[in-house]
Amino acid sequence: MKKILMWLVLLSGCCAYSTDVLPEPPKDFSWQQLPFAKASFLLPEGWHFKFVPNNKDERYEYYLTKENIDQKGIYQTGFDVIMIRGVPGKGKGKLPSEYSLEAVEKTEKKVKFQKKWNEKRGIFKEIGYIYVDNSDENASVTVHRLYISNDTTGTVYILTFEGLTKGWDGLWKTIGEPIFKNISIDESV
Repeated sequence: MKKILMWLVLLSGCCAYSTDVLPEPPKDFSWQQLPFAKASFLLPEGWHFKFVPNNKDERYEYYLTKENIDQKGIYQTGFDVIMIRGVPGKGKGKLPSEYSLEAVEKTEKKVKFQKKWNEKRGIFKEIGYIYVDNSDENASVTVHRLYISNDTTGTVYILTFEGLTKGWDGLWKTIGEPIFKNISIDESV
């Protein structure tokens, strides 16, 4: 199986692909393998990992969070991945890229995007956006979401990084950007 390592710099639109093994992680990060996904993402030192499988629906949720979800039940700062397999069979024949585009359009009707992009990287089609969620009047949250669709395998990955808007620039630079620059997803899944 061919593994694609995507180095994504989403804000500049630059990327490169490598079929090599995972590189040494950046300082203060380790690689977190995602069960069933054949994917790896950077886990910041001191953060927590939680996996929530739904084998029946082939929907898998992965949480890499600053707060311990098992203790608090929620998180305020973190990165989550939702992997959905068999999208065409669940979505009336819709390809993952069509499913993703429809989901983004629904979200865009509810919130104002600060930025939106749509790109193709090898076999993967990507559509992403950034917005500020002001629903909590005490603390707004910035959300950076990326849909990665594999129309060949029928799989979609939904990647979300979020944290308090106050301090977002530093959080993005030290945690979010390194995670998004170092995405490893096997193209056969």
